[in-house]
Amino acid sequence: MGDEMKEMDLPVVNSSASNLDDRDTVLVSLEPWKLIYCSSRQEKKVAAYLEQRSIEHYLPLVRSLRFWKDRKKWVEMPLFNGYMFVRPTETQRDSVLFLPGVVKYIRYNGKDAAVSVEQVELIQRLIEKGYQMERYVGTEDLERGDVAEVLDGVFKGQEVEVYHNVEKDESFIIVTVEAANHRIKVNLPREILKLKIRSKDRNDKALW
Repeated sequence: MGDEMKEMDLPVVNSSASNLDDRDTVLVSLEPWKLIYCSSRQEKKVAAYLEQRSIEHYLPLVRSLRFWKDRKKWVEMPLFNGYMFVRPTETQRDSVLFLPGVVKYIRYNGKDAAVSVEQVELIQRLIEKGYQMERYVGTEDLERGDVAEVLDGVFKGQEVEVYHNVEKDESFIIVTVEAANHRIKVNLPREILKLKIRSKDRNDKALW
């Protein structure tokens, strides 16, 4: 995610968030979010400082299985390493920069980059529904996937492009946040997918 970023308008688990429990409050607040960059592994501490100062923020956290020599454990990790969403008041804006662990605001054309409410709420819903998701860091171009209708969940009624990993027996979609140069891999249960158009690039018919 680069420093230069335009407004995200892409309409698209436990989380650290403030003022997000009341859905009515979230829905009526149309102010866009800002994005801050934090020092390495300081996201949760920054979230705690923001909470103490009643500054609205959202740190998307996803469960990740970590391995040590003698054990393995599920831990909560930031979906976007080093980044989190904030929505300070005008008077709170500059004070965020003085919090330990905060490096800077992400800026675009001389202004704080704006992240749409819809974009952040989509990420919230995906996490709340318990979808297995992670930042997709593959550098290779994905082959064209099948087109399927989603029968249930966050994307119900939408047609999406579904990719398959035969080795891991998983079906997933890629949610692209183009302006932020990020792609999110979201695993979808195959039972909620209905094939619409099969990719000509793939011959494995057993998946459907």
